[in-house]
Amino acid sequence: MLPNPDGCTVACMDLLVPGPCELLGGSLREHDYNRLKGSIEAQGFEEGSLDWYLNLRKYGTTPHAGFGMGFERFIQMVTGLDSVRDIIPFPRHTGRCQY
Repeated sequence: MLPNPDGCTVACMDLLVPGPCELLGGSLREHDYNRLKGSIEAQGFEEGSLDWYLNLRKYGTTPHAGFGMGFERFIQMVTGLDSVRDIIPFPRHTGRCQY
């Protein structure tokens, strides 16, 4: 995420809705290669593990943003169900498993 000039926050946003609360999240992406590389090193990632990501910005990139929406949370908001667990299409069993 792109840091704000205050150095304490980042340029991001969340769309909050009644029920599931956070439906969508987005942020401006860090586009400065040196700042991004310094941040990766400061966080202690294994050297070379994010070269593929750094290479996307090596020769410069335009300032850009991205977002993601939780599809299950959207369905939860539309249906009014209380728990996102009721939306996810995987069975949930109670008690002991019988094999």
